[in-house]
Amino acid sequence: MLGKQSGQKGFGDLEASSRLSDSHFLRQIDRQIDWRPFEKLLEPLYHPTQGRPSHPPVVMFKALLLQQWYSLSDPGLEEAIADRLSFRKFCGLKLEDKVPDHSTIHRFRDRIAPIMPKLFSEINRQLDKNGMLLRKGTLVDATLIQAAGRPGSDNNNKTPSDPDARWGGKSEKPVYGYKGHIGLDQDSELIRKAELTPANEHDSKQFKSMVSGDEFAAYADKAYTSKEHSDWLQEQGVEDCILFKAAPGRPLTRSQRSINRELTAIRRNVEHVFGTFKRLYRWRRCRHYSLVRNRSSFLVLCMAYNLKRTIKLKSA
Repeated sequence: MLGKQSGQKGFGDLEASSRLSDSHFLRQIDRQIDWRPFEKLLEPLYHPTQGRPSHPPVVMFKALLLQQWYSLSDPGLEEAIADRLSFRKFCGLKLEDKVPDHSTIHRFRDRIAPIMPKLFSEINRQLDKNGMLLRKGTLVDATLIQAAGRPGSDNNNKTPSDPDARWGGKSEKPVYGYKGHIGLDQDSELIRKAELTPANEHDSKQFKSMVSGDEFAAYADKAYTSKEHSDWLQEQGVEDCILFKAAPGRPLTRSQRSINRELTAIRRNVEHVFGTFKRLYRWRRCRHYSLVRNRSSFLVLCMAYNLKRTIKLKSA
């Protein structure tokens, strides 16, 4: 059954809130996002009358964002919300409110998996409304992420705990796991599109889904080079800025090599985002054991990144 938040705060809550600086990034994010559209998206997932009252879904959704920002496990998130005033304030929990336990967090992540793309789109809709998306160009790229489980010993090297993971990457350094694809707004470096696939899926299969169609240009490396993509970009009215790729017996001309260097200088900014994922958010290895769960986690990660990125953009 859908749980509701109480707007009434006690003296202890007001005192605790006064100890948090207005410049804290959680407060800044909370002020700039209207959470009511998220309530409308999440409420249909709960029965209005049957079952025990749930934690308010927006509380749970905010908890998942905190998990990404602070690289916490489900039990670690439960403990941190119980212990930290800033976490309680961001989630909208009063001092006497019960904290969601780790199993509740796990079930909520599974529950919202079908609507995760809608939640991601709502975040970007609000950022776009605030003038954050510039649409000068989209940088398309993908990165490999190691699976939580080890490969099995059967012919397909599947592991029983994670049957969706696959081998991918270069033959000299293969990775068993998944591949995260993003379409990045060129100047703001905000993620406009995102998807997670098994590691063996070729980067180019997700190219069209990473291009929004309203940008001036689309940048990508040689893995995305094809006549099909060039023709499709022309149909969309988007400038083709995919790197030139040499063919057998047809090396690149000096002009093409020069253009590739110019395009690479722009396109490589997408690597900063993947570096942030793996260095700051510790997204070097998946936490879950299925494509559905890891995809949900990846989309929450992209939302968390975008929200924190906007704080830097505003301060600049």
